[in-house]
Amino acid sequence: MTGHRRAWPALTLCLLACVAEGGSLAISAGAPVSAAVQGHITNCGEPVPDASVLLLVQQDLQEQARPVDTQIGPVTTTRDGAYAFDVSPSFAVPGPASMQLQVTTGGITDSIEGGTLEFRMGVPPADTVRFDVDLAKRHRAC
Repeated sequence: MTGHRRAWPALTLCLLACVAEGGSLAISAGAPVSAAVQGHITNCGEPVPDASVLLLVQQDLQEQARPVDTQIGPVTTTRDGAYAFDVSPSFAVPGPASMQLQVTTGGITDSIEGGTLEFRMGVPPADTVRFDVDLAKRHRAC
């Protein structure tokens, strides 16, 4: 028990040194928040393998210490055009966030507005947002 009592002053001193050195220290008020996004990239209904998919997430709610404006990835789609992201950005809080995909295939990048994902407490994410994209249908090419 005395070992624990001796450790607290050292830990407190270390924490204060980190704050003094860095100028600010981000400590979550609770458990981290997370969300998951998954879907398929297709072209006229056919899977698009090896596409590069980048997820952009923005959240700016009043209770946040800092707004979230982050990019996750890129990931590469599988043979059947599937992709998946687990998202847990620093400073995110429970609640809605907007998302967008940037899909690059054949040297062409498409930006696709994705609507809203919901950050919830805990990791791994409790829920998954489905975001399927048909690149050709977006351009009315099918």
